Amino acid sequence: MKFNIINHGSLIGFTPVDDTAQAWWDEHVQECHQMGNQYLVEHRFAQDIIDGIQATSDKQQAASRGQGGPTGDKQS
Repeated sequence: MKFNIINHGSLIGFTPVDDTAQAWWDEHVQECHQMGNQYLVEHRFAQDIIDGIQATSDKQQAASRGQGGPTGDKQS
């Protein structure tokens, strides 16, 4: 999942670079102004979105390293 993030001052531009990023945006962010393929977010909301992207990325990386936590499988 990859985003290009550009600080325009009072607005922050988020551009999903791949399908996973677009799917994350569609699932986690409500209505938002858009210019071309860039979503424009007020500066005060941008950090929450960045934190959400980072948290999801961290979970994906941990899962790919086999550190995703319990899977529900029980061993006897």
